[in-house]
Amino acid sequence: MKNKILIIVLVVTILLLGIGGYYLARNNQSNNTVSVTALEDNINWDVAASFDLELTKSTSITKGGIYTITGTIEDGQLLVETNDDVKLILNNVTITNSDGPAIYIKNANCTYIELVGENTLVGTMDTDLDSVLLSKDDLYIEGDGTLKITSNLDGISSSDNLTINSGNFIINAEDDGIKGKDSLVIKNGTFTITSGGDAIKTTNEEELGNLLIENGTFNITTNGDGIVSINGLEINNGEFTIKTGKSNSNASQKGIKSENNLTINGGTFNIDTNDDGIHSNKDVTINSGTITINSNDDAIHADGKLEINGGTLTINAHEGLEGTYVKINDGTIKINASDDGINAGNKSSDYETTIEINGGDLTIVMGQGDTDGIDSNGNLYINGGTINVTGNSPFDYDGEAKYTGGTIIVNGEETNTITNQFMGGGNMGGMNQNGGQPPQNNQRGGRR
Repeated sequence: MKNKILIIVLVVTILLLGIGGYYLARNNQSNNTVSVTALEDNINWDVAASFDLELTKSTSITKGGIYTITGTIEDGQLLVETNDDVKLILNNVTITNSDGPAIYIKNANCTYIELVGENTLVGTMDTDLDSVLLSKDDLYIEGDGTLKITSNLDGISSSDNLTINSGNFIINAEDDGIKGKDSLVIKNGTFTITSGGDAIKTTNEEELGNLLIENGTFNITTNGDGIVSINGLEINNGEFTIKTGKSNSNASQKGIKSENNLTINGGTFNIDTNDDGIHSNKDVTINSGTITINSNDDAIHADGKLEINGGTLTINAHEGLEGTYVKINDGTIKINASDDGINAGNKSSDYETTIEINGGDLTIVMGQGDTDGIDSNGNLYINGGTINVTGNSPFDYDGEAKYTGGTIIVNGEETNTITNQFMGGGNMGGMNQNGGQPPQNNQRGGRR
């Protein structure tokens, strides 16, 4: 009897530990790491049927296999309609269609496209079939060749998952350049995109729609957003030149934008925008990278938390860094702003309005007038780093301010005091390294 009780206790304990470990692991997952479906070539193409296919005006593929496509057609289309996996090797193909997509993957389990040589696709679409290269299912693209696309609407799109592993892409689209609905993964490649809408985007609003960029070279000119995810966005490396706002428009014209968390782990960025340079409706985390931003609005904006853990940032903007909670742990940051250099405003109930500086090398140069170097609508904590502010008002805060470490330089002179701007009327007292209470009822606003 005792043995049975011991066995039951042991089994229950193991189950509880297993369940607890599962929930602990799940809860410890980083909120800033996106989950995507990367399409890998997991088919043994060596045993798949192979076909050589010369294009005609209405070429249709109705069974799985490897198809090497060659030729040129005017006012025609390559159609894929099968339940199998299909691999298309585009070898110096030119397709022009004045009445729809040049390549239309109406149905397939997954379509793999390999680019060889120079390939050109031109299409005139309606709103239902909106892309020159259109897939209703998963789409995977790679190769050493070039794909040139001209479109009156969108360039490349997949209604499911889209993965681009390599290739040289030149896209001129009157609307969006590249779209993946459920997910978009770009592992490498060279992308030159001119678009009237968004250049690169995901669109699934129901929990999917993550966007992951591992590497690549991107030269983007757009009248919409440069890179935009309907959900999470993660960039791990790459070279990015992004110019938005080539004409007057009421559309969003942000450089890099995410509706959810946005994480940058490396890369080189040159961003020139009418709107925010980097923007998230939730959190932004920058761990490394070389980032240069010229913006007519905020350089980097997070509705929630903006955290900088490293990298080199050079900013010319209306406002430099903005979030509900701005946390700087490391990095070299140079800000030239016509309004606030760093601003914390209440835009999210997830965080208390705070600016926290724990490290890094910050240089902030402010424009003339009612401007602040570091402006918090809540609390301000300086615990480390070097902060060099040039301007009429180095600090402004509405809550408490505490200085526990680091170097503060104001207009060329080192100080251990966090002064406070009050109603634009000059210094109204300060906060030394031992804490204390700041002036109360500070209502000075500025642009939030």
